Amino acid sequence: MKNLLLITLVSFISACSSKQDPNLIRVAYHPNMGGASTIITGIKQGFFEEQGIEVELVKFISGPTEIAAMISGDIQIGYIGFGAHTLAAEGKVQIIATDGIAVVEGIRTHKESGIDSVEKLKGRTLGTQLGTSGEAIVDQVLAKTGVNKKEIKILNSDISSAVAAFISKKIDAIAVWPPYTIEIEKRIGKENLNNIRPTSSGVDSTASWVAIPKYLDENPEIVQKFLIALYKSMDYREENLDEVIGYVAELVGIDKETVENERYSSDWMNSKKMKSMLADGEIQSIYKRQGEYFKENDRLQGEPVPIDQYIRLDIINKALN
Repeated sequence: MKNLLLITLVSFISACSSKQDPNLIRVAYHPNMGGASTIITGIKQGFFEEQGIEVELVKFISGPTEIAAMISGDIQIGYIGFGAHTLAAEGKVQIIATDGIAVVEGIRTHKESGIDSVEKLKGRTLGTQLGTSGEAIVDQVLAKTGVNKKEIKILNSDISSAVAAFISKKIDAIAVWPPYTIEIEKRIGKENLNNIRPTSSGVDSTASWVAIPKYLDENPEIVQKFLIALYKSMDYREENLDEVIGYVAELVGIDKETVENERYSSDWMNSKKMKSMLADGEIQSIYKRQGEYFKENDRLQGEPVPIDQYIRLDIINKALN
């Protein structure tokens, strides 16, 4: 009973503390160049501090788990890769910034397995984590090939377990993203791997910053300040990529050379590019195509939400102007 009372008291104090400090934002990042470079740049350069914001970073390795944390109130804003955009298309979160458009990864296989084409994946075991960019990679590789996902034995596990299983040759193929692809190449040797890439899925693999609609609607001023700092961070990254690679290496706890391998893993966004793509409707089209793509691949429960609920154009435009 005493323990229960103590837990209740701590929860109450934490809730009160949160209310007394509305400028503290708990932000989910991913331990790679895409998922960490913008946010750590803003912290290192003091851009969030300039806006009167304190950012507390929390590491995640998949979008669905961080979105669950947003819904529970533990996280306010977070970074997601392409796979978790299904939850934006369903309206569970809304996009407030595009961090970049990734160079789409492929499905890795051991060269000695002889699996060097989509057709040869039939009946073989592929490891990935469903609901993440790993599943999106599978969908993109299979698009327009005539091979159905059901024809492949997909082993759903957390990414770390999938990587370990692939390295030990317990599974035939794997669909993952950096830095896991880099780890695999280092352990096995790039020359010993096949990489089955997508031909053309007709959809851009975006990485985005998101929040739940309730948080956005209840905290418009703090969100705008966050975005002003975030886009300023993107602009700094554009001009100082070598320096930013060092920031990411320090944050993630890996060597700079490993992060350097991710330099060209994405077409990085900045404020000027975002303004241009908003003005000509390109960003809106990208996210609209995503929703349609997820629907076609049976990744959604129901129809995709309207574009103004998928991406918060009102919030983005206000922060950029």
